[in-house]
Amino acid sequence: MNTTAGLVPPAPRRQRNARGQGSRLTEDIVTGALALIERSGSDEAVTLRAVAREVGIAAPSIYAHFADRDAIVMAVTLRVFDELAEEVQQGSASAGQDPVGRLVAGCEAYVSYGLAHPARYGVLFSGHHRPPEEYCAPVPLGPDSRPVLEFGAEAFALLVRGIEDCVEAGVSDSTDAVADSTAVWVALHGAVTLRTALPGYPWPEPGSFVRHLVLSLARITGPGPG
Repeated sequence: MNTTAGLVPPAPRRQRNARGQGSRLTEDIVTGALALIERSGSDEAVTLRAVAREVGIAAPSIYAHFADRDAIVMAVTLRVFDELAEEVQQGSASAGQDPVGRLVAGCEAYVSYGLAHPARYGVLFSGHHRPPEEYCAPVPLGPDSRPVLEFGAEAFALLVRGIEDCVEAGVSDSTDAVADSTAVWVALHGAVTLRTALPGYPWPEPGSFVRHLVLSLARITGPGPG
């Protein structure tokens, strides 16, 4: 039967999950929401009806897995942060044992991920999935006076560890790895967001630009990567 003109045809009905496969549907819901974000460029596209249509389920079925659309967006955020941390880890590992090379390569991987996946990267810092009072609340500090991040903690910890490794190797003058990691993070985030927002600007080549930022802000004194 032909679909009425102007109407979007319904998605194929999803087969019911077998017992014990509820977690699979949870992941499918997150994947569906992420697909909507990538196509539209914003998490505003994520609604319960849109996600249900994307996955091929009835909208009420989502409530067994997520309380509301904000919970779905939060799950997407966590997945993307995990992807970003994995990219940073792989980038660092590709540089071998040299601490400066590992630090720079991990930062280059961060920027590369953000530029290659602007919609995914954008959802990380949109703030739409949290109420204003929580979004503006001070970040708590741990017993070591380091910030305890609710999101992105692993990626930031990798950056701090990278600078600390350079200090231990005697190739960085940093006396506050957290403060210097924050400066590097600000620079990397700015590189991603500004390049994405102003693609027509005559930006320097990303690799050499990131290398220059990291070597300066991480207070590297020894030889950097070639």
